[in-house]
Amino acid sequence: MGARPAAPSLAAMTPPPTPDSSAAHPHPGAARTGVRAGAFARVLVGFDSVPGSFDALKLGAGLAEPGEAELILTAVLSGWPEAIAPGEYAGLVLEEERRVTREASALLGAREFRVDAIAGGSAAEGLRSLAAAEEADLIVIGSTHRGPVGRVLPGSVGERVLDGAPCAVAIAPRGLAEREPELRRVLVGCDGSRESLAAVELAATVAEASGARLTLLGVVEMRFDLAGFPRPAAPAEVARIERALARARRGLSPTLSPEIKEVHGVAAEVIAAAAGDADLLVVGSRGQYGPLRRTLLGSVAAKLARSAPCATLITPA
Repeated sequence: MGARPAAPSLAAMTPPPTPDSSAAHPHPGAARTGVRAGAFARVLVGFDSVPGSFDALKLGAGLAEPGEAELILTAVLSGWPEAIAPGEYAGLVLEEERRVTREASALLGAREFRVDAIAGGSAAEGLRSLAAAEEADLIVIGSTHRGPVGRVLPGSVGERVLDGAPCAVAIAPRGLAEREPELRRVLVGCDGSRESLAAVELAATVAEASGARLTLLGVVEMRFDLAGFPRPAAPAEVARIERALARARRGLSPTLSPEIKEVHGVAAEVIAAAAGDADLLVVGSRGQYGPLRRTLLGSVAAKLARSAPCATLITPA
């Protein structure tokens, strides 16, 4: 049997919520988020009140299109609604939505947002189910407290969200909420594959919306002989990467004037190194999707999702 889908929010089973519940208009004097990108119209943020949730909220608010995007904060309650009296469970959902609203308002200030607590299922199932139901453009998750400050490292819930999400997924580095970040440089890996070209297109949209500098990075994969020593790259492989970068550049707006870089080495390692001075890294997932577009992590994307030194955005092709 397959995994049981998460139940929808039960807030509708009770009288309309008070103003500080599912739709928030926080006080205008509160702190404002610093990231501004504006590439997504509907952004869903996983929020469970751990420090990584606030990092995700800051990144999600910045990537949402200012003034037009819908920002949805999602918390998943454990247990199944049918096991508890409907009215009682509906009250628990409303209480959770109000709690999330209070905590998020201090970070978002006057930024409008919506809170939706989901009853039942695992946190990962709930986030994926709501993202599909809401037709979200982006899911944003935080990093676990076990990872180093400034780097991304999703926890167990984040790992499950990443592998099979119905839309792009962004991972906020640990400690982002404590800074006032600026989106000045967007780095995207490109090898000419379908998923990498989709990543380039999305990275260009983010860069253009935020006024950031865009860098296209082509990696000539390092090969090793049987003794473990590196071998010179085949000229045909170098030419292939150069053609891929040229093709990607031709498809971009002339106003972007992207920087083009070619590096040689182990893909995940050299991309992570190149992202050291980037504010956002964008990578594709992998090419086998079936009938639905989903983020199915390949080895390079999976390694970067656990080690990149900046916010990381993984997109399906």
